[in-house]
Amino acid sequence: MNAVKREKSPYRQLIYRPFWITVTGLLIILTLALAVLINSSWRALYRTAPLKEHLALIEEIQHYSAELDRLAPTFKTAPSEKLAAQLAQLDEALKNTLKTSQILSDEARSALSHVVGTLQGLEEGSTGGLSSVNMDMRTALHAEVNTQNRLLNLLARDNRLELEIGTFIAVTLTLLGLLMLFFLRHRILRPLDDLSLLITRLGRQALPPVPLDEVDPLLKPLFLDFNRFVQRLSELELAQQKHRQELESRVRDATQSLLEYQHTLAQSERMAAVGELTAGLAHELRNPLAGIRLALDNLSNEIDDSDKVSRLALVIGELDRVTRLLNQVLDQSRHSPESASRFNLAGMLDSLLQLVRYQIPPTIVIEQAVPRHIQCHLPQGRLRQAMLNLILNAAQSIGEARGVITIEAETGRDRLSIRICDSGRGFPKKLLEDGIQPFSTGREHGTGLGLAIVRRFCYEQGGDLTLANPASGGACAEMLLPWKP
Repeated sequence: MNAVKREKSPYRQLIYRPFWITVTGLLIILTLALAVLINSSWRALYRTAPLKEHLALIEEIQHYSAELDRLAPTFKTAPSEKLAAQLAQLDEALKNTLKTSQILSDEARSALSHVVGTLQGLEEGSTGGLSSVNMDMRTALHAEVNTQNRLLNLLARDNRLELEIGTFIAVTLTLLGLLMLFFLRHRILRPLDDLSLLITRLGRQALPPVPLDEVDPLLKPLFLDFNRFVQRLSELELAQQKHRQELESRVRDATQSLLEYQHTLAQSERMAAVGELTAGLAHELRNPLAGIRLALDNLSNEIDDSDKVSRLALVIGELDRVTRLLNQVLDQSRHSPESASRFNLAGMLDSLLQLVRYQIPPTIVIEQAVPRHIQCHLPQGRLRQAMLNLILNAAQSIGEARGVITIEAETGRDRLSIRICDSGRGFPKKLLEDGIQPFSTGREHGTGLGLAIVRRFCYEQGGDLTLANPASGGACAEMLLPWKP
């Protein structure tokens, strides 16, 4: 047996209470009416038995009167023993009637008692009392007939009362039945039909609250709970829609991330292929470069012109830098990148600009605004290569026209900012909107790897690369790198 008791529904009590009140009232009225009917029937039955006894008594009195009428002619003759015997027999019968009958009226008993006394005188031969006997017999008969009429009137009254009670019960039951039908129709069936319609609309996702102005007070608590239920469903529907929108947004974001990851993976595969090719080229180029450097070194020893010797020294220095770069490429392919070292930024930039001036048109002016005190702790060769890529990109943007390339550097609390700006055409709009994409370039003979290499270097150092087109014109690339004083 379940230990938890099932609670009764309050709505069931609200609907059933008037119904049971009506039924209880109907049963009480019906019980009372049946009790009255039973009582009337019992009283009628009680009065029917005396009627039968009075009818039998009336028949006996009529029999006695008829017997006296039959004996009356004999009184005109002389009395005989036979007449005396008949009178004695009649007298005995009357005495027996007076003795055994308990329902005789007082008037009839008195008259019959007088008849008995008179008959005793007649037995002795007297004839003067015959008329008195007949009168007493009629008096007794009349008294019994009156008594029977009274009983019949009482019986008729009880029957009339039973008829009225039966009619009252029939009318009352009919009215109560109509009242119950009205109650069921207007207090239960119609509100339940309305509730059924509301539930049907609820199944069609129509969730308007129910106005309570015209709701029957009997079902008002039910419709209040229904409105709460509708409000809760509306809140759950809104929450579900919000959750669905969040899920759709998450799916879109996940899909976008997946596409970006696939795109990045494809780029990584392409970069890996390029890296493998670069490593192969670097390996093959080191030997010819070593021979060229040896030849230039021997040539420098054979020339006496100091100007030419300095130029050859510059070429030999650049060959050494190219060799180091090739070694770094090979080291990166072996997952052993260049280690950081401490150096002066302005000094490294001076040596870089000496080489750059031979690679850019003379119409381009390079302005340097790098403080001499800035000391960096970064991979020097990779920073030099990144700045070279940015300077060459700026020069290519200006072209053969006159222009200016500005190099600035400043330090913050933990950041080093290196800005390389030019007066050229500026970065393409697509590049600024989509970001730096490897192998994507706006120049006719560009590879699309210069900015990608610079950005990768900044990311590896924990920094960033930003591109912008200033309102004054041209383009500006800024490297943000970690720095410690």
